[in-house]
Amino acid sequence: MINYSSNNFKIGMKFIFLNEPYSIESSNFVKPGKGQAFVRIKMRNLITEKLIDKTFKSTHSLNTADITENNLIYLYTEKNNFYYFMYKENFEQIMINKLIIKDKYKWLISNQVYNITLWNESPIFITLPNFINLTIINTDMNIKNETINNISKQAILSNGEVIKVPSFIKIGDKIKIDIRNKSYVSRFKK
Repeated sequence: MINYSSNNFKIGMKFIFLNEPYSIESSNFVKPGKGQAFVRIKMRNLITEKLIDKTFKSTHSLNTADITENNLIYLYTEKNNFYYFMYKENFEQIMINKLIIKDKYKWLISNQVYNITLWNESPIFITLPNFINLTIINTDMNIKNETINNISKQAILSNGEVIKVPSFIKIGDKIKIDIRNKSYVSRFKK
């Protein structure tokens, strides 16, 4: 374990604080005219996903966490409680509990690669890709004589999510979706 001084805090650094793993999302070093310098950071708890603002004196230090991130292939789920992922390099599998997956299960697609965060070799967090390709399973029929620019309609995706899509999209089309705001990006091109 390495000790990092608050002067060296960087975005993305992972550390242990109050016996839990955190990641720095923003860091601002402040040297006031009077008094001691300090660092103001936004840090995310990697287990609860809660974002916290914290200020550290410039003399403060934190221990780095034994955290690794791996790109694993999603395989399948068992009884909707356990999700299985596989390492690409050696085909070893790991099982992740639904408590860690939370509501992200809707965006898990077989053979898709996901970033899994491990703390002391145990999975604690899954990062979804920004974009994913899904199939339209239901939508309204096209409206004739309407311009594409101003008409959108609701569509149901193969994972059950409902999003707005342009009027030319039809059942069976595979589309690219931005997961961050659940929005249509484009038709999926092979």
